[in-house]
Amino acid sequence: MEKIGKGKNILPGSKFFSMALGEGQDEIAQRRIQEGNKEGHWIMLENIHLMPVWLLELEKILDAQKGDSSGNSEFRLFLSADPSKGVPISILDRSIKITNEPPAGLKNNMLRAW
Repeated sequence: MEKIGKGKNILPGSKFFSMALGEGQDEIAQRRIQEGNKEGHWIMLENIHLMPVWLLELEKILDAQKGDSSGNSEFRLFLSADPSKGVPISILDRSIKITNEPPAGLKNNMLRAW
């Protein structure tokens, strides 16, 4: 994702922000999303499945931004998660989903790991 961003002049630390969610990161993530929506940043939230309670708040934030015409069209929000029942369906419904499944067979799995 960083490589794609660099090609579009979205550089880490200036317009591209990545953070792993965990304890205490909810407020920072919320600020980043709000700033990103206004200024056209790309935000990557990793491991969202670790904070299922906060995902309900994320759902509200996204709903509010959906009706906000003042948002920047360059804004992108990327989410990563392990399979989890804690991720709200509405977040999944509005997302483009990409899965990364391990290759079949021990040999192919070892080659991928190498």
